[in-house]
Amino acid sequence: MRISVIFIILSLFVVSNANASKSSDLRKIDRMYDDGLLTRTECVKAKKKILGSNSTPTCKKTSTKKANNKNFTSQGTAFFIAKGGYLLTNYHVVEDCDANVKIKYNRDTIDAEIISNDRHLDMSLLRASSVRNNKFLKLSNDEPKKLQRVIAVGYPFGKFVSDDLKFTSGIISALKGIDDSSSMIQVDAALNPGNSGGPIVDEETGDLVGVANMKLDSSISEGTNFAIKASTIENFLTSNKVKTSARYLSFAKSRKGLLDLLESSTVFIYCE
Repeated sequence: MRISVIFIILSLFVVSNANASKSSDLRKIDRMYDDGLLTRTECVKAKKKILGSNSTPTCKKTSTKKANNKNFTSQGTAFFIAKGGYLLTNYHVVEDCDANVKIKYNRDTIDAEIISNDRHLDMSLLRASSVRNNKFLKLSNDEPKKLQRVIAVGYPFGKFVSDDLKFTSGIISALKGIDDSSSMIQVDAALNPGNSGGPIVDEETGDLVGVANMKLDSSISEGTNFAIKASTIENFLTSNKVKTSARYLSFAKSRKGLLDLLESSTVFIYCE
């Protein structure tokens, strides 16, 4: 899960008022970048907050050990949103993929084409045209509500833990995100690296209420996680001429039906 640079800096500056502290903070940023918790852009921005806006810091990978994620350049979660093989994920999941994006669907490795990126929104629209899947998530028509029960779906830590789709549950905690962003909601359902781009659905209806996007640094707060609102996603899809519709198959409001829908529509996404 991408960590907001703003909150990284807040955590770093709690005791940062001397050169020694600056050096320590820079090393911490390097470690986070090396561990894949920051993108290169986020790493540079974080260092500029310490060194000054006119500085020209660099961020380089220093680790030589094999990653637990099979040396994937990037990995996360994606899900089908419309017929025709259209998928959604976060932009930061695929920004370093050089168009070499793949998904795991029914244990098969499938190529996915990037159709559109929105860097500001941090969303990407993809298409796996070879997939004939009539199970996809429906956007919620209802505005999100505080205390609404939700389920977060995805592949936290990639396949290091297991290749099984994972679920966490919680509530919508707030109707705004970082910097009072009205395009996001805050949830307390646990999110971890690898959940990025995964769906957050209403517990009762299975409708999409958000897309997992980022979390507050756990050294500052627990359970402070953020998702892009379904209404914002709808605008993104409309601008890219993707029509959403009611799914062909209903899960009949049963727990098993909901599980089947989420497992059929949510996939592991990565690039090598």
